[in-house]
Amino acid sequence: MPYLQNEKSRAQAEIQKLESEAAGLTTQIDVQQQAVAGAKTKVDDARSKLAGLQAQRPALAAAATSADQKVDGINRQIQEQEQNEPEKSIERPNKPPLPNPEWKTWNKRMEELTEQRSRAEADAVAASTRLNNLDQAISQATAELRTAESQSNQAAAVLDQLKNSLPVTNNKLQAARQNLNDLTRFTDEIDKDPMNRPALEQAAAALSTRVLELEDAYAAARAVSRAADAALSSLTSRRDQLTAALADINSQLPAANEAVRAADQAAADLAQQIDDQISGGV
Repeated sequence: MPYLQNEKSRAQAEIQKLESEAAGLTTQIDVQQQAVAGAKTKVDDARSKLAGLQAQRPALAAAATSADQKVDGINRQIQEQEQNEPEKSIERPNKPPLPNPEWKTWNKRMEELTEQRSRAEADAVAASTRLNNLDQAISQATAELRTAESQSNQAAAVLDQLKNSLPVTNNKLQAARQNLNDLTRFTDEIDKDPMNRPALEQAAAALSTRVLELEDAYAAARAVSRAADAALSSLTSRRDQLTAALADINSQLPAANEAVRAADQAAADLAQQIDDQISGGV
């Protein structure tokens, strides 16, 4: 009977532990489901933000291209205007030159074109800046979307892991409860007065099966323990061998270093002698 009481206590403790784990997993699943929903919302927001920014790009790119083309067009006009510059004055024989009215008209047009180019270049710079700023915003939004998607995937993976763990824990809990019920049934049969021999024999057979299972588990654990002890002994012996070999190598290092230094010095001396011989022969 003490054995059965100990087994029942152990089974009850196992049930309490598994019930606590199952409750904790259920709570974690609820919390993680909220985290997954929040992560998906962030993904949707990031994707919507990116789409909004990308939708602005065609118009800004067209505006920047148009502004550059306008500058190019004005530059061509200025180039043509420069090629058609008239003489600034009209020369007269034996008289002072007169201002050329055509040049005055030409110069006025040149000033207009130059002013237009300045405004067009400023507009082109502004359009290019807006486009560059948008591209930077798109790059940042793309990075934010990738981060949000990564966090969402991680949250979903954690949720899947929790959901997979709960059935395993519930199965263990069910098995532990069944084990406790069996133990309770065994003790009830033993405590009956008068005894029900067939039922008692059935309980004894079940207990014998349980004992055999425990003995097998114990034997397997002993085998694992012996294997671990043997592995530890082998590794310890190997460590001792390597430690001794390393100590021997360390003891030889100073002499080896000195030999290398001497060889390097001898090689340097021979090289110097060869150089001196070559120089003397020349």
